[in-house]
Amino acid sequence: MLIPLLLPLPVLAQTSPTLLDLQLIAIEARADVTTHSPESIAEFAETRRAAEAGDVEAQLALARMLQLGVGAPQDTALSMAWVRKSAEGGYAPAQSAMGLAYTVGGKVPIDRVQGQYWLRKGVAQGDALAQTILALEFIDGDSSAEEQALAIEWLKAAAEQHFVPAYNALGEHLMRAATDDAQRIEAFAWYQRSAREKQPAGMRNLARAHELGLGVKQSDKWALIWYERAGWSGDVPAMRRMIDVYVKGELGQQANAEDAAEWRAKLAEKEKQ
Repeated sequence: MLIPLLLPLPVLAQTSPTLLDLQLIAIEARADVTTHSPESIAEFAETRRAAEAGDVEAQLALARMLQLGVGAPQDTALSMAWVRKSAEGGYAPAQSAMGLAYTVGGKVPIDRVQGQYWLRKGVAQGDALAQTILALEFIDGDSSAEEQALAIEWLKAAAEQHFVPAYNALGEHLMRAATDDAQRIEAFAWYQRSAREKQPAGMRNLARAHELGLGVKQSDKWALIWYERAGWSGDVPAMRRMIDVYVKGELGQQANAEDAAEWRAKLAEKEKQ
């Protein structure tokens, strides 16, 4: 799937961890590309010809190249114009990109109505990114019970398409709504899938489930392992938990000022980014 949109880091930093994970997954950075090499310039020209001929996939690809400055100078406004053209042409990934843009802002002013309009178009075509973002909008907002149930359905549909960011989101909301052990076990299974895909938030939620015995037998050992893995993967809440572990002597560990200081240093470095 082509990436929908590249959003600026200051905007990403203001969003919730779950939505941030989604956006980072949606971005396929090409850091190793020489952006103005003869090959990239030729690729840009070929993509532009196809886009101008009405190819909706090429239109979104062209938007991506313009956003990243691959084969041509970076041009955010023109990039968004091509995203819109592709979306208006009925291309689901572009519709999801428009919905994402209006949901978090940055390239366009935040407009929840427009965001839901474009996301619903993507959802109607079964686009996993649209399903996940719209689900999070419903679940995290002042939504009715019916809307929240629908959001869970969308997250399950996205997860069944193997859209990795949906795994942790689905686990979180199933766990939040769980009223019995069977439901907690189901939520735990989605945390596991997320963690296996090396998703930091999934690792952290898996750790918390082990710590509290949610859907699994309580285990300080496994809680510590997964908090540590999440922290090393850059998850800020996990880093803070590791600081507490070594300050207070929790999860079967002795209080250790040196280890606490090491995690504080990691956290400080992460927060500078």
